[in-house]
Amino acid sequence: MSSVLRIVALFVSSTVVCAVLALPGATTVVAQTGSVATIVGQVVDDANDEPLVGVNVFIEGTTTGTATDADGRFRISGVAVGEQILVVSQIGYRPDRRTLNVVASGMPFLEIRLTEDWIPLGEVVAEAERPFSAASSMALRAFDFRTRPTDSAQDLLQIAPGLVVAQHAGGGKAEQIFLRGFDADHGTDVALDVDGVPVNMVSHGHGQGYADLHFVIPEVVERVDVRKGPYFASYGNLATAGAVSMRTRDHVSNNTFRIEAGQFGTRASTMVFRIPTPGRHQGAYVAGQFFQSDGPVDTPQAFRRANLFGKFHSHVGDHARVSLTASGFSSAWDASGQIPQRAVDSGLISRFGAIDDQEGGTTSRQDINFRYEVEGADGGGLTMQMYATRYNFKLFSNFTFFLEDADNGDMIEQTDDRRVVGLNAEYNVSSTWSDIAIGTAIGGGFRNDDIDVSLWKSPDRVRSYQFVGSRIRESNLFAWVRQEYVITNWLRAQAGLRADYFGFNVEDDMEGIENTLPHASGYAQATQVSPKFNVVISPDAATDVFLNFGLGFHSNDARDVVITERINGVARALRGSGASASEINDELSASNFDPDQEGSTYIPRATGAEVGLERRFSDRVAVSAALWGLDLEEEFVYVGDAGTTEASGATRRYGVDLEARVKISDHLSADADVNFSRGVFVDEPAGADEIPLAPRRTASGGLTYAAQAGEVRLQARHIADRPANEDGSVTADGYTLFDIVATRRIRAFEVKLAVENLLDVAWNEAQFDTESRLRDEVTPVSEIHFTPGNPFNVRVGLTYSF
Repeated sequence: MSSVLRIVALFVSSTVVCAVLALPGATTVVAQTGSVATIVGQVVDDANDEPLVGVNVFIEGTTTGTATDADGRFRISGVAVGEQILVVSQIGYRPDRRTLNVVASGMPFLEIRLTEDWIPLGEVVAEAERPFSAASSMALRAFDFRTRPTDSAQDLLQIAPGLVVAQHAGGGKAEQIFLRGFDADHGTDVALDVDGVPVNMVSHGHGQGYADLHFVIPEVVERVDVRKGPYFASYGNLATAGAVSMRTRDHVSNNTFRIEAGQFGTRASTMVFRIPTPGRHQGAYVAGQFFQSDGPVDTPQAFRRANLFGKFHSHVGDHARVSLTASGFSSAWDASGQIPQRAVDSGLISRFGAIDDQEGGTTSRQDINFRYEVEGADGGGLTMQMYATRYNFKLFSNFTFFLEDADNGDMIEQTDDRRVVGLNAEYNVSSTWSDIAIGTAIGGGFRNDDIDVSLWKSPDRVRSYQFVGSRIRESNLFAWVRQEYVITNWLRAQAGLRADYFGFNVEDDMEGIENTLPHASGYAQATQVSPKFNVVISPDAATDVFLNFGLGFHSNDARDVVITERINGVARALRGSGASASEINDELSASNFDPDQEGSTYIPRATGAEVGLERRFSDRVAVSAALWGLDLEEEFVYVGDAGTTEASGATRRYGVDLEARVKISDHLSADADVNFSRGVFVDEPAGADEIPLAPRRTASGGLTYAAQAGEVRLQARHIADRPANEDGSVTADGYTLFDIVATRRIRAFEVKLAVENLLDVAWNEAQFDTESRLRDEVTPVSEIHFTPGNPFNVRVGLTYSF
């Protein structure tokens, strides 16, 4: 039987077996050939006995391995009897290689102690959980996390190669995200989570998928996992361009206190305090942070943010663990908004001035997250997670100044008040069939959002008229299965299937009130089935070739979905009564509905494919490349700033991602990411098919000198010029920036120096082609409106560990 047929047969048969196992009273029968054994143990830090999470543990010369859990424990099943070499590696630690005499009668529990090593790149060549795409390497992301600055939410996001962020509202608004040819706005096509709790807010008052990471204290984040493309069954809504998952620490080894100060009134203080617990297999700590900055703008932005985070982790018996996390944050800020280029050119304002300095906002979020993990006697594992989120948001914006109201101005106010509850469950089990190792994962869960959103006309932050007021109940129930096959040492495959159900329920308080916007109360439902398939060919231990295919999606705003449902219902009823097409269009237009929206999809599908290569040269060089493409269906989207819907045509994006990590010497390493992409509207003619603001070329990289006494990093960020409108007549200017970060450890103290925009480049952080009118203008002008990026500035910090 060919390898392809074997894969298909295994996937189908194993899925059936999984369904049978889910029935009451089912038992597991696994056929094995040859003698195999199981190796169990724990990996700890030699200096402080703290368990190490995410350590690669594998059998040399094979793909058999795993990564340590939250308590540093590991379990490797299906190890061939006889002499084997066990390799244990972790970024920042000296690798451990030991010869084991594996016997079927039972292996002793292994305690492995790793010694910290300030040479960070060598272990990249050794990875237990080999990735299934060129952009999903845990080892490369661990290297990036250790060598790159992680002092802010922006820094954490940009661990993902090719991901660019922009802030355009005083520091407190969620960052605008660009990835793989997407201007993903604030998160529409990039799914973010922290410890499995979703960050993105569906049907948000400002924009679909709004993802504000400012509730995260960077010091408690232990690792960042990156997945590009819609190829992974465990990721669902919004994970079209990719997904970024952050994991917080279960243990902290020291108490720390940090103070920082910089230009523009920037001040920050951070505390992480370890709470003593009675058991060795318990851990608890709390962390807090306060941040403030006035920014470089002429009108101080008065950004203030306070964060609190706490986590408790404990064993329950020998094979179960629980963790409880609670966090809260609140912030407020003023903003100068996006300013028109003509106002700067004429001398009306400076680059750091404002047309309306009353913009700004406030937001808060509280989360509680409970997680239970248990290991079964058969080597399987079950994880159950429950979470709840309370969220508030208010934003004042004025994008068009005096375009709509020449006397009072066009300032709007958007609000979002919601409660989110959710459940995630996952069961993993390993088995063998013939000589093929099989890993099966079955998952499912739900998310329910209870939302109140509104849109107001609020000149000078004073409410004068309500445009939108809706109560939304949105639910997403999902289930998925993933099967991984190690067919030979050089061939691996992964097949997945995901099913999602969405329920949308909208109560529109403005329905029946005369205005010029579409309003509809009602409900709708939608389903989506998303198959995934990945193949990895490894001609040798240092080379992986990846073939990826998958379907993904992002949901639309519930208000847009219910409006579409109303349009469909009205049109269907009128046709049934014999109305003509023009009569139907007139009836829909009279209710402010767009007749073209009839029949539009509720959940646009994304189809992605990728060919990738990852190559590791000795212990000095690791490179990867990926050629990818992604199509997204036509859709109507809800415009939160205007309270209406608009068409967005079908798109095609394709490109190349390149990564390189090099250890130049024992203490000096280099990294570089270069990304080329092209995005077009497929149904538009050439010359009118550009996707506004879609990145065409991005790059980042740096040099890092790391020693036991400290580190120095010089890094660069680049984004090329790109079209700001469909015909390319307006250009969003690119930029290249250099930053430098240096740390020096002296006993219990660490001193840090950060210099941003080393060459003092005048650059635009966020840019839009917007039609606006200034107070004294007779006719409106459409041109680039921008938020200026930070000029040269210096920040210093002092950390005390005890």
